[in-house]
Amino acid sequence: MKNSVSTVTDGEAPAVVLTRDGRPDGRSSRWTAHRSARRDELIDAAIAAIAEHGSTAGMDQIAANAKTSKPVVYRYFTDKTELYRAVSTRLVERVLQTLLAVAATSPPPRALIHASIDAYLSLLEENPELYRFVAEHPTINVSDERGQVPFSTVVADLLSAQLGAQLREGNLDPAYAHPWGDAIVGFINSAGLWWLDHRDAMTRPQLTAYLGALLWGGAAGVYQYVGEPADAKPAPGVFPHLPT
Repeated sequence: MKNSVSTVTDGEAPAVVLTRDGRPDGRSSRWTAHRSARRDELIDAAIAAIAEHGSTAGMDQIAANAKTSKPVVYRYFTDKTELYRAVSTRLVERVLQTLLAVAATSPPPRALIHASIDAYLSLLEENPELYRFVAEHPTINVSDERGQVPFSTVVADLLSAQLGAQLREGNLDPAYAHPWGDAIVGFINSAGLWWLDHRDAMTRPQLTAYLGALLWGGAAGVYQYVGEPADAKPAPGVFPHLPT
């Protein structure tokens, strides 16, 4: 199993032109910097248009938000697919940074699950249309030989690396972390998208506690299996009783 985590990139490969004596051409370097900066501005404009008009925002609305025209946008992106992929890449990078920040605090396993779910759902709550957009345009750019992959693959790689380390500490085969990581991503992503359409069904803290209890139930069994103390019981109130 490959436990390494790929970085994401907006897909722009900077080109450097050399002069005859082998030195970088200053004009080429300035153009590369300008092009990269302008691409970033257009990605920002696309994100703003999606937040304003919804996940179905089109190129006309994106160009208008950028105060330019579609032909100008296409000078920096081959087609709308390339721009949309760059937008999804930017948003998924935000998710990865958030999850890494949670893990960096080294909370206990149960708290890590809860905090990671809460951080992810917070991003959905703050940017619902942007995450609907990612669900509709799931392919992103990565820095390795694969080039483009579904966003769920990159997030699952991150979780699998963390889970694999925990399995190894328990003297268990870390290769089994990958289906676990993929399952968690699919589980939370599907539940999160459902919640965006059913916000009146439960609050974000309630959904966080509910999903966390379901995921911890399985993880606790693994910890118990290797002799670590782990209480799998959900907190009181997470699963409400029917009125009697």
